[in-house]
Amino acid sequence: MKKLIILTIIILFVASVNNEAKTRYGSVSIGMFYSSLSSYGEWLELDAGLIVWRPNSVHAYWRPYSIGRWSWTNHGWYWDSYEPFGWATYHYGRWYYDDYYGWIWIPDNVWGPSWVEWRYDNDYIGWAPLPPYAQFRNGFGIYFSTKWNSHYRYWNFVTFSRFYSHRLNYYIIDNSRNYRIFSKTKYRNNYFMERDRIVNGGIDRSYVERKGGYKIGERNIYDLNDYEKYDRSRKSSGERIYNYRPSEREIENNREVEKLNITRGERKSSIETDRIVINERSSKEAEVRTDKISERTIERNNRTNEKIEKRETVREEPIRNQRTDERKIDSRSGETKKENRVDVTPRKEESRIMPDVSSRREVKRETESRNYRNETPQRSVEPSERKNESSKRKVEERSNDRSKERSSERRR
Repeated sequence: MKKLIILTIIILFVASVNNEAKTRYGSVSIGMFYSSLSSYGEWLELDAGLIVWRPNSVHAYWRPYSIGRWSWTNHGWYWDSYEPFGWATYHYGRWYYDDYYGWIWIPDNVWGPSWVEWRYDNDYIGWAPLPPYAQFRNGFGIYFSTKWNSHYRYWNFVTFSRFYSHRLNYYIIDNSRNYRIFSKTKYRNNYFMERDRIVNGGIDRSYVERKGGYKIGERNIYDLNDYEKYDRSRKSSGERIYNYRPSEREIENNREVEKLNITRGERKSSIETDRIVINERSSKEAEVRTDKISERTIERNNRTNEKIEKRETVREEPIRNQRTDERKIDSRSGETKKENRVDVTPRKEESRIMPDVSSRREVKRETESRNYRNETPQRSVEPSERKNESSKRKVEERSNDRSKERSSERRR
């Protein structure tokens, strides 16, 4: 009887563990990711209902966080990806390398500037994607549900002089040298909360600037909840960072898995499904509030972006009008046509009044300046000073007369 009770307890415990594992990674909505990522990869269902995504059309030595650039923002180190699926796979979820399936992405609902761990020394800096065992906890940082050490083949290493390059994938060290660099570098993991947002501090920016020999400016992130607008803006972003963050409704839109085209895995993966930790929006352990960005804040960002664009166009319009007017010069008279200069010239009623007032002011100014130039400053002479001058003249005349008399006597 006791054996039967113990056996039933064990069965119930195993069932509860499996159910807990399913709720951990099965309750995450993949609806907002499915349609956007299906054209760039394949959705797979692995052990115990674990749904993952695998990219296609990538070369054999491809690694996550390799095609793009690093930027410093108010969220710390932000990965600005050049890949069409980067908005999701580098800011949500985790990556894992399986010996059979290769690199697979496990989705979740918490946004971050980048989910990587760091290594560095005096010459090199490297980063690797965080595994699905990593969870962010407010006040603690990154927490691993199991003992984890990323393999040296998972890392991207570059020299400090190339770290801030726009085409970083051209300068990533060959994988054959990873082990030597990996063994000499120190580990770094620096995630924290600041004003209700997740910050990837990583390697200190001043240290990177000192080692790289350049200055790193802070770039602004513009959040958009419209994918088409994000796609258009991303192609002509320049120095701006356009980041696609779906609204809460899209994130919580959980489609039925049975209706989605998900392939059943051929083999069992090496991932420990019972150790996977999904950073869900409703998780009390994560206490992450940054992913709860409201639609109002996104709309506010969109409005500010539109205002900035309008200001730029308004500033450019007078310059364009002036250039077009200067081009339209009458060859006979040599005077510019003022037909299209409506924004610059005053109205007709004002033009009748303005010349008279301006002419009066100009005439007054000219007369004042002429008088000022013609008038020489004369000092007023007092009568006492005049007497002194006359007496001086008389004395001089007398002295001259005496000198003449003396000269004449001498001649005699």
